Amino acid sequence: MKAILPILAAVGFFPAAAAAYPTMIRHGYTQCASCHTDPSGGTLLTAYGRAQSELLLSTRWGATNEAEPSAASKFLFGVLATPDAVALGGWVREGYIWNTVDGKLVDQRALQMRTSVAADVHLGPFRAAAELGYASAGTVELAAVTRNPDAGNLVSREHWVGLELADRAVLVRGGRINVPFGLRNLEHSSFVRTATQTDINEDQQGGIAVAASGESWRTEWMALLGNYSVRPDVFRERGLAGHLEAALSPGVAIGINALVARAGAGLDTGSPTLRQAYGLTARVVPWKPLVLSAEVDALLSSALGSGSVKVGHTSWLQGDLEILRGVHLVSAAEHLASPAGGATRFGLWGGVAWFVFPHLDVRGDVIRRSSADQPTTNTFLVQLNGYL
Repeated sequence: MKAILPILAAVGFFPAAAAAYPTMIRHGYTQCASCHTDPSGGTLLTAYGRAQSELLLSTRWGATNEAEPSAASKFLFGVLATPDAVALGGWVREGYIWNTVDGKLVDQRALQMRTSVAADVHLGPFRAAAELGYASAGTVELAAVTRNPDAGNLVSREHWVGLELADRAVLVRGGRINVPFGLRNLEHSSFVRTATQTDINEDQQGGIAVAASGESWRTEWMALLGNYSVRPDVFRERGLAGHLEAALSPGVAIGINALVARAGAGLDTGSPTLRQAYGLTARVVPWKPLVLSAEVDALLSSALGSGSVKVGHTSWLQGDLEILRGVHLVSAAEHLASPAGGATRFGLWGGVAWFVFPHLDVRGDVIRRSSADQPTTNTFLVQLNGYL
């Protein structure tokens, strides 16, 4: 059974959205709302964000650093003009995976990782956003709209309406929203994302969120009202989650995070459960080509009525080195001591990412995970991502 578990997890193992780059701090960007329609990052890019994707992320192919962004940075490469009040986008991600357990190849296949379109409407202080996509059978189930157990499903990772206040410094919104907690990193299967259930692939929650920002800080807090793709209602979590990040300088940002969520029945226990996570994050640029990102979280799990609290912890340390314009070496180390028990798990990540053109990148990854009570797994993946 232990040898089978890594195989079952393989399909959902890797990044699903090339839309969140905490490493943009290397260019002095500590705020997320400058480039993203989500105030905490991820999801759609604004027109300004699209321009910066070409000017700062992609290989320039002979263009000077002072060159203006081209039509290639716009939606559908500028073929279809959109009103200023509307942001449109889409994702297509395909990959191929090899998975080994104790050195033996146990799985290899092509992966359909993400296919979706999204829109954001901005009319005066009124905001609305939604995404709709397709996921192959057995994947992204926590964001599913349709219920086909043996076939693909429509999925909606986010859909919300909101109101901007205080000269756009505050956004109040309600709907299905990315949970504000920790680093919004692409590696959604990293222990810090899976253990806190805060990845941007399918862990969004229904609720009401308030985001605010100043010159050197940003914060968002969300009342969790449940993931309505989860049925029946007794398994849905209610609670509060939020983060606060402050920029100590253009190249240093630190944050605090908290999450408290109660379910009438835990998905793993079937009994009333209280789940908590409290953490710290840091993003540091010791040298412009190099960005270090770190997150440390304390994990608490309580079976309500039992009087006991199980405690665990998890951490993530990542380095991103831009060796050539648009070419990045990415490595990370992680650990997880789960409140559920078992031996501590360790992971090592290594990869290369190349932003070939605006909104087109290729990436190769190797992940090695080990623990005293589970077989060692090595996973290799190559992927091609396009952002329309």
